[in-house]
Amino acid sequence: MTTIAIERIQELARAARMLALIGASLKQRATAAGDPAIRAEIDCGASLAFGDASVGLEDVDPAELLRAIEMALVESGSLFKNATDPGGWRVTDPGQLEAQGRASSGAFDRIVALSRTRPALAATLTGRFLDIGTGVAAIALRAAEVCPALEIEAIDIWPPALRIAEQRVAASPHASRIEIRDLDIVRLDPTPRFTLAWLPSMFLPRKNVQKAVERVVAASQPGAWLITSLYTVSADPFAASVSRLRTLRSGGEITDPTDLADLLRSQGYVDVQVDAAPVATLVFGRLP
Repeated sequence: MTTIAIERIQELARAARMLALIGASLKQRATAAGDPAIRAEIDCGASLAFGDASVGLEDVDPAELLRAIEMALVESGSLFKNATDPGGWRVTDPGQLEAQGRASSGAFDRIVALSRTRPALAATLTGRFLDIGTGVAAIALRAAEVCPALEIEAIDIWPPALRIAEQRVAASPHASRIEIRDLDIVRLDPTPRFTLAWLPSMFLPRKNVQKAVERVVAASQPGAWLITSLYTVSADPFAASVSRLRTLRSGGEITDPTDLADLLRSQGYVDVQVDAAPVATLVFGRLP
């Protein structure tokens, strides 16, 4: 290995350790446990890692920062350990499943934020919500927490995630309003009952996304909304490559929000819109 290569690897390893230190410092703020000397050194390292960026840090939600750090570290570790794995969602590690759930839990907050300027969407938050690919039920639980009148049907087909979801829902104060089901979306009962549905397209091949949308339409009431998501492809070449890789490793295919918007329109959705954010882009519309 050349000197330049060694120096580059060392530089990147330093960045990884900095990220871990910042995450550790944020986590230990919530507890007094741990060796005081180690706590002090972690905080010192985190401060040095942040540098000038620490200005205004108190105005940022630490939970949001922790979710981003945790997902970066967990995802990076998984890629390093399982570089030859084929695409598809096969995660069995409870820690990684929980991390994915925490990373996705903010999705429903985005839906609520969108509803503040869209009365028709706001009206769906008192009906019945279909959470497709619920995983560990992070979105379902957040939906129940912020929308006390909403009934939730959360479906998935991955047993390791469903076991955690059932435990989390049973231990929550919202168990009476959340139904966890081991169900493939293609077998969803077509009886029209949903006012709102969530579909993360990054976990499904294109043909399965279309089938899922068709089933959602059949099971939705008139005026129901569908919120779909995909990983955002940045203008930055490296970030774009990471996003495409994340989609492929998750089992998905669609990386262009225009494709997803066209798919929704082809199934009868109107007022189709796109809401982009650094990690995930939402594509959504309503039925007439």
